[in-house]
Amino acid sequence: MNSGVRIESVKKTFGSTNVLKDINLEVEKGQLVSILGSSGCGKTTLLRIVAGLEQASDGHIYFGEDVQDSVTVEKRSIAMVFQKALLFPNMTIGENVAFSLSAKKKAPKDLDKRVSEMLELVRLPGFENRRPGELSGGQEQRVSLARALMRNPRILLLDEPLSALDANLRVEMRNFIREIHDSFEMTTLFVTHDQEEAMSISDKIAFMESGILEQYGTPDSFVSKPESRRVAKFFGCQNIFTGHIKGHEFQTLFSCFALDSGSQHEGRALAVRQEDLTISSKPSEHCFAATVVGWQFVGSRILVTCEIANIDGSGISTVFVETDRFSELVKNAGVFVCYAPRRLHVLPRGE
Repeated sequence: MNSGVRIESVKKTFGSTNVLKDINLEVEKGQLVSILGSSGCGKTTLLRIVAGLEQASDGHIYFGEDVQDSVTVEKRSIAMVFQKALLFPNMTIGENVAFSLSAKKKAPKDLDKRVSEMLELVRLPGFENRRPGELSGGQEQRVSLARALMRNPRILLLDEPLSALDANLRVEMRNFIREIHDSFEMTTLFVTHDQEEAMSISDKIAFMESGILEQYGTPDSFVSKPESRRVAKFFGCQNIFTGHIKGHEFQTLFSCFALDSGSQHEGRALAVRQEDLTISSKPSEHCFAATVVGWQFVGSRILVTCEIANIDGSGISTVFVETDRFSELVKNAGVFVCYAPRRLHVLPRGE
């Protein structure tokens, strides 16, 4: 049976506010897809509709070929992990993990064994008799995940489960979630506002902004081929230039960029990632003259701010170049900013 998820023309309004605007998304069986976006973009609302915790104002949810619109939460073959672990403080860890099955009229006879095996899987062997108050935040989320997996769900839904953890633990836990997903061969939807988190573990990313699905694709496509200004900016592109295509060039206010002649281009905005540019003291085939006006460290790299006079005399344009920390820079020095045509990307949607 196909255990993928299909979201078809889903809309959601709260009063006069349109929270979700005609969302269409198809997640293939066995994929881990991150629903990514800033706070208030509608990603958690969409996940809650998939879970059955919210009702869509319009549209349909399918698990495989089975429509889920009228299926109650408890009858959907899903498990959900929230931002907070939500463990029962009066129960042991073993009782928390077993809860979804022990609450049934006929609990499995081998329940204790299954609990032990699940705790072993989430790397908490022998924790059956501990209490939630004795665990760290990361351990609590592992217990929450174990409890969810006890139901053997078709669909695993994760609503920012790592956002309350510190940075180092988040890296460890996101890798762990990927391992668990692969072990169970489930279809997983993972809600996050963290770009790095989504890029590191996802088969595909669904990027949302203001209730709209802006782009859906593999992680690398958001860096190399963003479809709009919003996507390019969210994924860290600091150079987006307005202009127009003429032949195999993109003409901006300050320079004409040669485009890759082997690709089709259409749009009125050009995205040029700062790490794809270099600074040189000598001109080359694909470059333009600029002036270094400042720089700052970004991690172990340096982000250099350059200025270029516009061709029509209308003012100054700014270009950012990311270089290594050993670069020798001089303020107000004249330089050449160089680029590779194959790394330029014309945005299909300029907004």
